[in-house]
Amino acid sequence: MAARVFVFGSINTDLVVYISRLPQPGETIGGGTYQSFPGGKGANQAVAAARAGAQVRLHGCLGDDAFGRERIAALEETGVSTGGIRILPRVASGVAQITVDTAGENTIVVAPGANARFVPEGVTIPRASPGEICVSLFQNEVPQETTEALIRDARAAGHRVFWNLAPTVARPPSREVLAAVDCLICNRNELAALMGRARSSSDDQEGVEQDARVPLGWGVGSVIVTLGRKGSVYVTAAGSRAVPAFKVEAVDTVGAGDCYCGVLAASVAQGMDMAEAMRRASAAAAISTTRKGAQPSMPAAAEIAAFLSRPGG
Repeated sequence: MAARVFVFGSINTDLVVYISRLPQPGETIGGGTYQSFPGGKGANQAVAAARAGAQVRLHGCLGDDAFGRERIAALEETGVSTGGIRILPRVASGVAQITVDTAGENTIVVAPGANARFVPEGVTIPRASPGEICVSLFQNEVPQETTEALIRDARAAGHRVFWNLAPTVARPPSREVLAAVDCLICNRNELAALMGRARSSSDDQEGVEQDARVPLGWGVGSVIVTLGRKGSVYVTAAGSRAVPAFKVEAVDTVGAGDCYCGVLAASVAQGMDMAEAMRRASAAAAISTTRKGAQPSMPAAAEIAAFLSRPGG
């Protein structure tokens, strides 16, 4: 039975400038180099899941413009099904302006365009067959009301629901929606925003676990908190598990979190337990940071397996 992942989210074109250091407010820095890549958190995660071996269908919106046509072609080349993508006339496709420094750190400004027009009406989520693991994967670059409606629909269709809280939620989700989420994926500050805090107050693992138990009390099935170079922590009502990150020489961190989420969803759909899926997702994210661009950096299943099989992998 094919491992099926359904992704609901944004599709952008990333306009990237590589520069020696990130500018301060009001400062202009010259000498950068420019490249354009396919991006958007939804599309990034769909490509990551497809390259990791899942059968992926992406739902979202594009404009009827050159960027939109380029994105459809690029997605189809990776094997992602684009039948769920709506093309909107007289609307611009989404773009992201990204600056990356020599350490691989970045700043991102997004103009959502057609992504802001994505609505749940007309989206069909097929029911999971008996014994089949279907994963529906969400992020926060389309209207939150659309995401919440489709989360409820995905849960009703028997899917495992993964929600990546990136960027942070615009408003607190309803308890009904949170109770439909099997796995919430967030970094420390995204978790803090969900709890109504301006920023994370916990840097140690014990504090992270304590914070992660708050959404568990609201009905969420489990929480993964990503900690960058410190790895990630999986928290459930029964306990927690830390998964270390892999050390690599980072070139570009754009899309690394999306790579993690997409490969995690694909791995769970393929029948892996969460610990194994998290380790595979961490390896894929590490590989992605050694390359430029978001979608072009997503590794294939064979690359991930080779990385994990190396000494110390």
